Amino acid sequence: MARLVQVFTKTVRRFSSALYVTGDKAQHHFVVLTPFVDFDEILKNKNDLIKSIEARKLTINLDKIEQRWNFFKTIDDHKTVLEFTRSEIQNLINKLKQDGEEKNQSDIEKLLLHIKVVKDDLKNVKEFTYGLEENANLGVLSLPNFLHPKTPLDSQTIIHEFLEQPKPIQENHLQIAKSQNLIEYTSPTLCYLKSDAALFEFAITNYFQSNLVSQSFTQFSNADFVRSLVVEGCGTDYLDKNKIFTLDGSNNEINRLHLVGGASLYSFMAYFAKNSIQSALLPLKFFTLGRKYSPGSGPDLLNLSQNTVGQIFVATSNNSNEIFDSLVQQIREIYEPLNYHFRLVYAPAVDLKVGESLKVSIEMFSNYSGTYVEVGYLSLYGDYISKRLLFTHVTKPPAFQYIILSGATHLKSPPNCSTSRLPQTAPIYNIRHPVVLQAHVREPMTRITPLQNATYAYLKRKVNRINRYDIFSSEILQSRSKESLREVETRNPED
Repeated sequence: MARLVQVFTKTVRRFSSALYVTGDKAQHHFVVLTPFVDFDEILKNKNDLIKSIEARKLTINLDKIEQRWNFFKTIDDHKTVLEFTRSEIQNLINKLKQDGEEKNQSDIEKLLLHIKVVKDDLKNVKEFTYGLEENANLGVLSLPNFLHPKTPLDSQTIIHEFLEQPKPIQENHLQIAKSQNLIEYTSPTLCYLKSDAALFEFAITNYFQSNLVSQSFTQFSNADFVRSLVVEGCGTDYLDKNKIFTLDGSNNEINRLHLVGGASLYSFMAYFAKNSIQSALLPLKFFTLGRKYSPGSGPDLLNLSQNTVGQIFVATSNNSNEIFDSLVQQIREIYEPLNYHFRLVYAPAVDLKVGESLKVSIEMFSNYSGTYVEVGYLSLYGDYISKRLLFTHVTKPPAFQYIILSGATHLKSPPNCSTSRLPQTAPIYNIRHPVVLQAHVREPMTRITPLQNATYAYLKRKVNRINRYDIFSSEILQSRSKESLREVETRNPED
């Protein structure tokens, strides 16, 4: 049996994973968690799994994964038998010694020889089982999520459309923005919104915040960095530089550090991984507003490496469609008052990430390219991610179940700005900023005298931790502006 294992492992490629770490690697790397893998349960719906793989156009050989899994289980069962045999022989030896070691000396020597052979065989099997275990489990973890019945197999399905499609224009949004001094663009990693474009980002971020709070969401704060374990647990290849930023110089070759931004699914799961909560607390409805980082290709506002994002995170105890449908309805309630043309579509299976079961894309029309671009989305993950990162809820102790997850990016500021606002040319409080956003643009920002500007510039250097867009309306500045006005009058504004 040991020779069979040795021959088989030489023909199988060894993978490196931050999510699933075998015992031999655990001696050198700290293991945070071990994902829940139940391939036998998955195979009960083998036809649905094949359908998901084919619809997503993934190059996955399910038969080979099943073959590796079955072989690993066979070897693992053999290892269990050897461990049981070793234990039973040791018990017999101990019993013979108690009955009289001298009169049972011959039998004891035979058993000692037998247990030595069993231990050697067990050592060899354990050594080669690590490779089999890693390949078998990583093969299962590479499988995609099951598709939701509403996910179209071929092309997208429009489920809602608001207003008529706008007319095409000759210039793209980047040319318009530069001509109106609304943007300073150097590369996908170096881009600044200026003037009215910055005000638009500020206003629409506040608008989304107030709406989500009114819809019983709780604002959350996340870390900007996560480990490879979390990235892989969410179904993303952490070694792919086109999908995620990785910090160089990391001493840990398996569990590296990645820049993702606080407004991302990764950051939420970094908080909830290996966590169990009481069922009475469900559903959890959180949102965060902040940065989201991902490698961008440019050369426009639709593919930047940094976006201001509104990310929501919903955890429930059941896979009911009612909660997901209510989230879709909330998207409509947020976007329709903006009075921009948009549509909601079910994304086809080929456009889904491996962890997504169903995805609703929020699309707006690009006047220049004549195509729709995604400015947000809502995804249903089911228990796919929670099983990988051990996010559970307690039903009746010690019983527990895995959390059902939904996540959405309701807002991506530069893409939203480029498709909704930049093609317009009217004054700021007419078309550029819809009526619903005017309440979220602070009035003092539109009437700044040179003296006030000098006052705020001076106070900005003296007051720490104030948002760059909120600098003119901060309560701290409002309370100190009158006191410092006389001091500023005698100063050079450049001081």
